[in-house]
Amino acid sequence: MAASGVAPAFDRAAKGYDAGFGTNPVGLLFRHVVQERLLTLLPPGARVIDLGCGTGEDALALAERGRFVQALDASPGMVAACTAKAQARGLGPDRLRVEVRAAEDVGGLAGPFDGAYSDFGALNCAELHMVGEGLRRALRPGAPVLFSVMGRRPLPAALQRALTGRGAARGRSLPHVAGLPVAVHHPGFGGLREGMGPGFRWTRAYALGVLLPSPEQDGWARRHPMAFGLLAALERTVRAWPLLRHLGDHLVLEGARA
Repeated sequence: MAASGVAPAFDRAAKGYDAGFGTNPVGLLFRHVVQERLLTLLPPGARVIDLGCGTGEDALALAERGRFVQALDASPGMVAACTAKAQARGLGPDRLRVEVRAAEDVGGLAGPFDGAYSDFGALNCAELHMVGEGLRRALRPGAPVLFSVMGRRPLPAALQRALTGRGAARGRSLPHVAGLPVAVHHPGFGGLREGMGPGFRWTRAYALGVLLPSPEQDGWARRHPMAFGLLAALERTVRAWPLLRHLGDHLVLEGARA
């Protein structure tokens, strides 16, 4: 499986993930935008698939608001963290089920499900054609989907390199998670649509972090909360503009199973 090399890195990262990224102001804002969209797209009672759930923040938010979530992750460490949080919040298997399963194996779930999503770049590490084929089997016709993937050319990082010479373009070398290299690809909107294959209708595309710094620049966001807030307000206006939406730290694509 494509995810087999990814799991050890995220197993190593799982224990301290929430203490680090879980308090990151940029990451929290990105997550809030995605969760608000999911709550709009997926009505209470919907049966939803979370592809690459990590420690479960999105799955928990939906389950606590009346959705049933089937959460998948290739990393046993991440699944254990998500399971522990669900138990601590009193969310049983009638609201949230978590299992070790790669996104490519989603077609093996007993459907049909009412929607699916993937947040924070899990699909950057996946074989998209296998994910798309599996989702076509697991989802009912008309089921909404939302995918957030890492962008290749974030505008803030490009400006930083141009002005200061610091930072490297994505794709120049393998990123590291908990000290281990992780193979990723950056499909962009076109590659994501093509990779998922037929059987989906695509309706909306927008960026996260087209004006805001990346989560790696959380120190700047903490030091300049007013500027961060102003950029966040402006980004809400421009994130879906045709040119700018391709230049985000993350790219969000919405659609539905045909």
